Amino acid sequence: MGILTRYLLRAHLGPFFFAFTALTGLLFLNAIAQRLEALVGRGLEWSVILEFAVLSLPHTVALTLPMAVLVAVLYAFGDLAANNEVTAMSAGGVKPSRILLPMVAAGTLVTAGMLYFNDRILPEANHNLKNLLVDIGNKSPTF
Repeated sequence: MGILTRYLLRAHLGPFFFAFTALTGLLFLNAIAQRLEALVGRGLEWSVILEFAVLSLPHTVALTLPMAVLVAVLYAFGDLAANNEVTAMSAGGVKPSRILLPMVAAGTLVTAGMLYFNDRILPEANHNLKNLLVDIGNKSPTF
């Protein structure tokens, strides 16, 4: 892996992890808040609430990972352009396709990972979450 490839990937990693963490946290808290009324007042054990939280996370990840990739690419290339690094690379003889190649390769890997995730992991988690919510709904309230 060349110096330019490592530099471009590093320029994207920070914004990607920040965006992924922030977006996942926000949407995860939203998902928990929407179901809070189904969880509170039923005398549930902490293990059931933790299981609900863990089973809610894959859906949130499936939504936020593409958003995080978009935010990271926009931020990183915006930062590179603002610092005139894209201009310097072009002046140094680097073609625009060479600048984009590491991101296209990383995007392809993320896409392949998300295809597997959405095909295997997400349906199983959603099914288990639905079963858990039905079990919670059948439990009588403790009020």
